[in-house]
Amino acid sequence: MNSEELKATFSVFDFFDDLADQIHPTNVVKGFWNEPEVMDKYAAKLALVHSEVTEVLEALRKSQGKDKVTEEFADILIRVLDLYGELVNTGEADPELYKVMRNKMEENKNRPPKHGNRWG
Repeated sequence: MNSEELKATFSVFDFFDDLADQIHPTNVVKGFWNEPEVMDKYAAKLALVHSEVTEVLEALRKSQGKDKVTEEFADILIRVLDLYGELVNTGEADPELYKVMRNKMEENKNRPPKHGNRWG
């Protein structure tokens, strides 16, 4: 079949629909579409943290002012600490965030500029 015949019988949109029809059933069988698992909930919460980070970037990019930038940072901390609290409650994290953060800050003082990387 030449390219003209292919175009006439099978559009690009049909191609992607056909791929989806092949891919999705395999992923169902492999368990990727079962009931949400706890880790799926954690991943969704982390995605929300990421969205708040993006909102800081947008506030800066659109010059929305320091109040908006600060508000978005507050949203980041609220989402992060909410998830951290849940992970502490479920035993996935230790309830020593302040101590670990202080230790990490001290470690960072002794690291080379940009932690030895070319850019950061």
